Amino acid sequence: MSKKIVIGSSMRFRNIIKATMKKLEELGHIPLFPNLDNSSENRDIASTKEEKSKLAWDHYKAVEEADAVYFILQDGYMGTSCKIELGYALALKKPIYFSELTGDIGLDSYPKRIIPLDNLAKFNNEFN
Repeated sequence: MSKKIVIGSSMRFRNIIKATMKKLEELGHIPLFPNLDNSSENRDIASTKEEKSKLAWDHYKAVEEADAVYFILQDGYMGTSCKIELGYALALKKPIYFSELTGDIGLDSYPKRIIPLDNLAKFNNEFN
């Protein structure tokens, strides 16, 4: 069954986000990451507070629409925006998944499961 999975991650991992979205599509899911193509650079694309706010609210809307939230956490890194998205997803009672642990017990207590980037097929077991 096809599920909407919003991805949370730092834009510095843009290429990994795009590859993950492609793999999730191949698995039959609908990956969400608003504004991913606003830039081709692997960096934060917001240059003003207003732009950052708009991009953040677009992502919160995607969290609302999603069936689950998957955080890509290269080397355990979770930035401020992802931490806020995590809190929002928790408030909405969305299932949370991490690609790996952060090393912060406060953050690592929230994911339903760790699903490594090289084993995204595990999502199919989550929704059956």
